[in-house]
Amino acid sequence: MARLLPSDISHLALAGSRAPELATLRQLQAKLSSAYTVFHGVHWSREYKRDINFGELDFVVVNQAGKALVIEQKDGPLEETDNGLVEVRAERARSVGDQVCRSLNGVREKFKRAYHSRADLDLDYLIYCPDHRVANLNAAALDTSRIVDAACRDRLAEKIETILGPGTPRPEAKRVQQFFRQTFDLVPDIHVHVSSQERNFTRLSTDLVNLLHDLELEPFRLRVDGTAGAGKTLIARQFFDDAIGRHRRPLLVCYNRPLAEKLRVVVREGGMIGTFLGLCSQFLTERGHRFDYYETKRDPFFWQRVTERVIGEAIPDEWKFDTLIVDEGQDFEQEWAKILKLFLREGHETLWLEDLDQTLPDQPPVVLDGFAGYRARRNYRSPESIARFIQRALPFKFECASDLPGLGVGVTTYARSTDQPVAAGKIVNRLLEQGFTHDDIVVLTLLDLANSLPSAPLHRRIRPSGQSDRHAGQAPVRQRRLLQGPAGASGDSRRHRSDTRQARADAEAAARGHDPSHGPARACHQGRQSTLPSGHPLRAEITDLL
Repeated sequence: MARLLPSDISHLALAGSRAPELATLRQLQAKLSSAYTVFHGVHWSREYKRDINFGELDFVVVNQAGKALVIEQKDGPLEETDNGLVEVRAERARSVGDQVCRSLNGVREKFKRAYHSRADLDLDYLIYCPDHRVANLNAAALDTSRIVDAACRDRLAEKIETILGPGTPRPEAKRVQQFFRQTFDLVPDIHVHVSSQERNFTRLSTDLVNLLHDLELEPFRLRVDGTAGAGKTLIARQFFDDAIGRHRRPLLVCYNRPLAEKLRVVVREGGMIGTFLGLCSQFLTERGHRFDYYETKRDPFFWQRVTERVIGEAIPDEWKFDTLIVDEGQDFEQEWAKILKLFLREGHETLWLEDLDQTLPDQPPVVLDGFAGYRARRNYRSPESIARFIQRALPFKFECASDLPGLGVGVTTYARSTDQPVAAGKIVNRLLEQGFTHDDIVVLTLLDLANSLPSAPLHRRIRPSGQSDRHAGQAPVRQRRLLQGPAGASGDSRRHRSDTRQARADAEAAARGHDPSHGPARACHQGRQSTLPSGHPLRAEITDLL
């Protein structure tokens, strides 16, 4: 079975992917051997001084030797003219041959720039038109051995193996694999787990990255207020890599440890990534300080005293940075911004990313003097039907920039509290029937699951996954609690804290920069339930936002 990148295609159709390309992808995965890697939805770009040209490759198949085959899929009827095979869309005729040539040239140029002509890319092509039977191959003005039409569409994998062959593993193959992987790595969409969403977010949000290259600021001090799905994490990662490319030492700081860990594995080597509290903890530990992280459970001023110790220390050169990148800036405190300056060299540059719509009611925005500001209000992540619902239901102003339709939003009302778990169970079961798995579904409640769904436990009302019975008897969906008051105010939280193993895990998390006493409230505050008036219908409804 061939390896697919991105690997998860199980929900592409559910997220709005085109069915013909999905069918082709499944065919390639099933019929090609493990000697082949299939990249799908690869977008390529040719960057020049002030402009960027985009194109899209449907599929790229790479064998063990690093030889690559570009597959251009053309669905629907085509026309055979004296100028070759032509695709007509919106009353506009486009030469299939010209498209293929542009794609091949673009890939070759990018590969040459990336590796400075140190190696050539062994690149071939194949045109796949599963709905069109080529009647006059001469008129197609293309190499007949590079066309798979409707007459032989079931032999696509066989044709690929004829052209490429499995190949003998060679060191150069890693470079080719990395070359095509980098397109996906540019946007590690850590917020969305449906593959076609990842592809869409990657393709559309690139213009926000280009903003950084178009601005001329001296010194560089930029504050970006970006709505959810605007591409803030993309900018953070891109700016980090760019700083390393300019021989600067970047520091990327965010609030949540899971975000820091995911960013750490996708950026270039060099610099440092972590949470603010993790930065302080690591710095002080190297200076000989010792902490009992169990105190975070009993002492609400524990982390304040930790940061005060940082102020009292001299910052050595090995802890100095040339570039500062702050993500999740809306969760930062004014004092944190001052402490971060201690770690910066003269002439440093700063990129501050935040979403002020997600600011907690008691958290004033950090004051940053001398910064240029930019507001990014385009949401590339949320499918259109979901974005429209959010715009109607919540007091956030943003522009929907995703062309995926999505599955829409269902709102279920109930008259009695005892009806709520029944309704929730039906919603989850309906999603399972549509093809989602238990890992795709999260039940988000205002308190804990027992208090929000007061009758029989919800998991008793949810059937096992249709694909397997392995989930039977287990809590089948992830549960998230949205806290209205201070963290730890509920009885559930106190019971949770009394678990010795969990306390140890929380202490270890704190050591890596995550404050467990604050984390749950911050991690789930995107729901913004506290901004809704008491009479708002969303307070008494189960809302399915998938």
